[in-house]
Amino acid sequence: MDQAIEDEKERGFTLSFDFPKEHAGQLVGRGASKINELREQFDVEIKVDDGKVELRGPKAKAEAAKSHITSLGRQWADIATYTLKVDPEYHSELIGSKGAVINRLQTRYKVQIHFPRQNSTRDDQSIADNASDAGRRGNRPEQLPDQVIVKGPKKGADEARDEILSLLQYLKDNSHEAAVTVKAGQIPQLIGQRGSGMDEIRQSTGAKIDVPNNARGLSPEQEVVIKIKGTKSQMSQAKKLIEEKRDIYDQTIKKTVSVDKKYHRMLIGSGGKL
Repeated sequence: MDQAIEDEKERGFTLSFDFPKEHAGQLVGRGASKINELREQFDVEIKVDDGKVELRGPKAKAEAAKSHITSLGRQWADIATYTLKVDPEYHSELIGSKGAVINRLQTRYKVQIHFPRQNSTRDDQSIADNASDAGRRGNRPEQLPDQVIVKGPKKGADEARDEILSLLQYLKDNSHEAAVTVKAGQIPQLIGQRGSGMDEIRQSTGAKIDVPNNARGLSPEQEVVIKIKGTKSQMSQAKKLIEEKRDIYDQTIKKTVSVDKKYHRMLIGSGGKL
């Protein structure tokens, strides 16, 4: 009985302190999950009310719980949220293949990055949605189609925001596109032997050039579109070179002349020099 009385006295110790009202919901958690976890962890009773936290239990345990809870309050107070305006056309490249870019940023800076949910079922977008949701409680933030939300400790959120904006600017600078329409029969000449013709244009301009793979299966007079992508200067130079070659082929006339076989050797010349 004496021991029970002493235990009850010890558990009768109370400790009250201020706690930011705006983070009270995080302390309680969904369905009181967080506060129940803390009660079990520190073996104390915890009440949260109007910017105050009251702890009841053994003094040492109450003080340990207070230290932990105030530390959580400081962490949550340090959380920063940024809403970035990003045109949806750049979302897929910022997310990366299979979510590689968004996962790297979230891991490196310990932040959450939320892209708008899409109605489509693209794999990269689905992975980005899952990556944004991972480890997060509460409802997904509402956002417009051109908004990307970065949330986390201020230092990490600042760095993640700056890297996203830097990458976005790079994409804008290097995402100029153009298209050149040519006849399918001109594709072999434009590409050149083993791709040498198109490789020469790529190397001299630095632009990315996409030639349709199915061009060889079309009739010579059918039109195909060659796509060019790069900086404004790269795109402009590559387009000009391809158009110049196309125009030369357009103006080329093909004629067949009958020559007696006995003259072929003379016309070819020694070693094909003629």
